[in-house]
Amino acid sequence: MTSTPYADSWVSVRREDGELIGFVAPEPEGWRPLTVFGHPLADVADRATAEDRLHAVGLGYLAGKWELRDGEDWISAQLVEASPAGVTVQLVDFFDHADRYGERQRLAAPVGDDRLRPA
Repeated sequence: MTSTPYADSWVSVRREDGELIGFVAPEPEGWRPLTVFGHPLADVADRATAEDRLHAVGLGYLAGKWELRDGEDWISAQLVEASPAGVTVQLVDFFDHADRYGERQRLAAPVGDDRLRPA
């Protein structure tokens, strides 16, 4: 488990080498797989399916393309640091937001899809 208060009911999911790959969180309909920073990775399912989803994805989601919501805009971003406490994203949209390229923002966990989403 983690010492982050919101995650007290979350169950950590680890690779064979012990590396944390995410969490499964209980919900009324079942279990939801979450990233290490609490972002939902898939719909609610039974616990085994949610854990299998995390193992299938592994930490690959950390290298994927993401978008950060800034007001009404979604800006291309990449993850530069992630932990159960939160995630740091770096803006990488050099077309529509060139003036903000390279800007970093720290988001406290859990991070919902209203603020950050896979691109």
